[in-house]
Amino acid sequence: MLDLNEFVTFAAVADLGSFSRAAAKLDLSKALVSKHIADLERTLGVKLVNRTTRRVGLTAAGEIFHRRCHELIAHANGARHELEQFRDAPGGTVKVSASISFGRLHLVPAIARFLKRYPNVSIELELSEKFADLVSGNTDVVVRQAEEPRLLSFVARRLLPLRQVVCATPAYLERHGRPATPEDLTRHNCIVRTTNSKGEWRFEGPSGSQTIRVTGNLRANNADAVLQAVLQDLGIGAMPSMVAGDPLRDGRLERLLPDHALPDLVLYAAYLPNPTMATCVHTFVDFLGGAFGQPPYWDEGLGLWPAGDRRGGDRA
Repeated sequence: MLDLNEFVTFAAVADLGSFSRAAAKLDLSKALVSKHIADLERTLGVKLVNRTTRRVGLTAAGEIFHRRCHELIAHANGARHELEQFRDAPGGTVKVSASISFGRLHLVPAIARFLKRYPNVSIELELSEKFADLVSGNTDVVVRQAEEPRLLSFVARRLLPLRQVVCATPAYLERHGRPATPEDLTRHNCIVRTTNSKGEWRFEGPSGSQTIRVTGNLRANNADAVLQAVLQDLGIGAMPSMVAGDPLRDGRLERLLPDHALPDLVLYAAYLPNPTMATCVHTFVDFLGGAFGQPPYWDEGLGLWPAGDRRGGDRA
């Protein structure tokens, strides 16, 4: 008789190319992973895996079965999700992916509040700068920030706008001077996000729009890294206020060019448009819609929001 657990184990081995990594991912012993593969091959009557001392490869039959495995696992998860509507309270597992900075600073505390409210739900959280693949079924919800969500084959629930700020430490400004206009940034060491491959900062100010090409001796793919470099007096950084809020409030950073605004980012939760989506996923996304405040709590006291501005929370 076929055992779905063996399907899941085989898919993990095939995806990761390793019995050891599959065992770690599934929280199983390496011996049990090997047993699952051996039992599956015996039941099916074909060899699925070629295993050497250095690597694991799939046979021709294994390649075919690997594709089918993901389909079967997805169907099984869909069946489980459909039945969750009969529960009195949301339950099940929500697989969430988010950027490292936002996840560490703000999403983990929000998840803790969510789990206290819904103790029958479990969260699997992955923090990465890489946009997770929703189609593969390994992620239910992606929480990201961007100037505009990449609306392709998923739904993007707008949670709130994110302000961006340009800032530096008092020590850096004392040594190198304070930029009075965006053009002055070209004479400073600027810490640039690698997501901005052209190194251009676009401002809206009293004279309209202008784009400034900035350079510096450090580029990083993560807002936390930009913040830490700026806090070490290395240069001027542009970053979301969600990472800069506390250092701005306590004086470790100074906001620059307040009359010249960088474009807002959009914080959004993305998921596949699935009519049988689990109740726990819907509940989690709805919770995020009100989890951070409007405006968000991390902007308190920074003067970034006009009085009465309460945007956010709509669907893209």
